Amino acid sequence: MTALLAGELRRLLSRRMIRVLVLLAVAGIVVASVITFFNTEGVSDATLRRRTAEAETRVTRCVQESARAPNPSVSPSGKPVMSFQDLREMCRFRVGKVTDHRFELSELKGILQGVTAPLVIVAWVIGASSIGAEWQARSITTLLTWEPRRGRVLVAKVVAAMVAACAFSLVSWALLSAALLPSALLHGTTAGTGGGWLRSVGAVVLRGELMIAIATGVGFAVASIGRNTAAALGVGFAYFLVIENVVGNYLAGYRRWLILGNSIVLISGKDSGGEVAGRSVLVAGIYLSAVAVVLLAVAVMAFQRRDVG
Repeated sequence: MTALLAGELRRLLSRRMIRVLVLLAVAGIVVASVITFFNTEGVSDATLRRRTAEAETRVTRCVQESARAPNPSVSPSGKPVMSFQDLREMCRFRVGKVTDHRFELSELKGILQGVTAPLVIVAWVIGASSIGAEWQARSITTLLTWEPRRGRVLVAKVVAAMVAACAFSLVSWALLSAALLPSALLHGTTAGTGGGWLRSVGAVVLRGELMIAIATGVGFAVASIGRNTAAALGVGFAYFLVIENVVGNYLAGYRRWLILGNSIVLISGKDSGGEVAGRSVLVAGIYLSAVAVVLLAVAVMAFQRRDVG
């Protein structure tokens, strides 16, 4: 089994698709990090305090000028239009903004969460193409000549796809974090970080890896059953475009049984997240894992019985 798994990993990692995905990921990370760096600035606490004091001065001046205007808070009918507090809030909104373009390291958690969604799509594609391409190239027959135990072959393929997808996402998160480091060191602040923040970032990565493994397994299973990569992509497109939209919009009580709803809860790490009432993070992870396991079991049974010639 070890030799079979190693062979599948080498076969998958040598494919052009993986190289293209790596290049796209690196390009996206470089562009995002450069944009972040040039749209942030290093500001000292003293400068921020000065800007805050200047903003308060502007707000006070605005309130005084508004108060000197004829009947600023009374309508022609004599009814109050704006209280002093409302007037101050209006002035604060107009002239009281404090410019702070620092990159906050505490935002990294949200950034990694946001990146999880495209990585899940990439995982679906990796899972689907890892078996779909075998069917299209008819190389599955040659492989079964060398290893006739079909169950082992399919398990090795899906495990290899999951390992590749999880490794791809982990490296992507690491490279993105490293690429944002210059912004954090030169244009940022570490306020709000600490042991609790590190644990929360680790939890985001762990939940994301679970979601990516599930997406890989589901994409692999659908492509194996349909004997085509396009089958998995088409089914996924139809499901999320039609079923998720219809049920999610018109039958809100059933959102907790949808893949997208449970995925939002799992990735966000919040019980009943994404307006999916009654679904906890733990149950969402279990439910999605069960969906993947059931689909993979169906794929294995179909693979064992069908003609591959």
